[in-house]
Amino acid sequence: MSPPRIKDAPGHIWRKHTRGWECRWQARTDLVERGFIPKSQQLFVGQEPNETEVSFIQDQCRRLQDEMLTFGRGGLPQMNAYEGSLKSLINCYQTDPDSPYRKLRFNVRRNVDNLLRRLVADHGHEDLGDIKGRTVLAWYKEWTGDGVKISMGSAFVGQLRSLFTFGRSILECQECVRLGQVMHDLRFKGTAARKVSVTAEQADAIRYKARLHFGWYSLALGQAFQFECTLRQRDVIGEWVPIAEDGLSATVHKDMKWIRGIVWQEIDENLILRHITSKKQKETEVDLKLAPMVLEEFGELVGGQPLLVTDPVTKKVSVNRHLLPANGPIIINDVSGLPWSPNEYRRKWRLVATKAGVPKNVWNMDSRSGAISEAIAAGVPLEFVRHAATHSDIAQTQEYDRIQAKATAKTMTARVESRNKKETE
Repeated sequence: MSPPRIKDAPGHIWRKHTRGWECRWQARTDLVERGFIPKSQQLFVGQEPNETEVSFIQDQCRRLQDEMLTFGRGGLPQMNAYEGSLKSLINCYQTDPDSPYRKLRFNVRRNVDNLLRRLVADHGHEDLGDIKGRTVLAWYKEWTGDGVKISMGSAFVGQLRSLFTFGRSILECQECVRLGQVMHDLRFKGTAARKVSVTAEQADAIRYKARLHFGWYSLALGQAFQFECTLRQRDVIGEWVPIAEDGLSATVHKDMKWIRGIVWQEIDENLILRHITSKKQKETEVDLKLAPMVLEEFGELVGGQPLLVTDPVTKKVSVNRHLLPANGPIIINDVSGLPWSPNEYRRKWRLVATKAGVPKNVWNMDSRSGAISEAIAAGVPLEFVRHAATHSDIAQTQEYDRIQAKATAKTMTARVESRNKKETE
């Protein structure tokens, strides 16, 4: 009997076991002799690993292999000592094992690295003791281009806050305590809240144009999931990260793996979608039978076959779940056959949206706010909407509501009408 075969799992070996087979990751002998540990690690015991277990074996093998090869090249970078300058604080922030930087996701970490590189290049030589409130205000003026690039200034201000919080809490640096208070007291102009959202009519137009004009069925389905299910783009299309990053995945391409997007196995036999959201790691549960846009796109996917069947006597609705794929990513690029990259998805979405007559100031990310605003306008209690959007508190939900101005105007009009009515009585 031959052992199971697994691709893309560097360093794994199989051994006979009383329960079938044991899969272990094995380190290179020369690096073990130089001090690398572990020498080996057990990953599986049994007859035949299932899909989840295969993904676990692959991920662990890649992680251990990366650690071993890094050791072979001289080891992981050592934590730098804080020496009083902004540059040394940044170095500590990036290398300290207890730094929140280590917990950032791959794409967030890339953006943070860009900000930190510019901070080092422009102001890394500054001693923290020489940084005053006026210093930060001057930097902010520089970052925003005299108030033009508010979002850029906000990004740098947020990064400084994170650096000083780390220095205060982890390094116990008194200058960071002082600067943290300075940042708390200073007031910076925030980015203006967005006032637009994707409407149901626009979502429909985007779906139809994506399918009929461009042949991008996956983009139409993605739009349906975003709008109907109040999902963020990342939860719908997922993201590509290096193999060494945390997270299990059965979808690997070259040196990257795909994680966090919705997959077919998250939809049960009753068309209930259960997905762990990427931002807050909360489970959202959506009955797709109540999502007409998604059902319409599913109908396109199965060639018009009846996905929902109503018994003429009992009126009970049954689901032909077997018509849909059993597993794998749901939103697949129609050309490459792989999950979309966020940049390519947004670019193609913009092409479709423009063709559908959607204004340039309406973005793909506004699909979520459109769903929330539609629910509030329909009279759904705010607490229900909060749960559907997986928000921690109602204030978050209210921030996404883009119809507040209309609601306020309607309220004021009703008050005046009521007031006038009383005066004429």
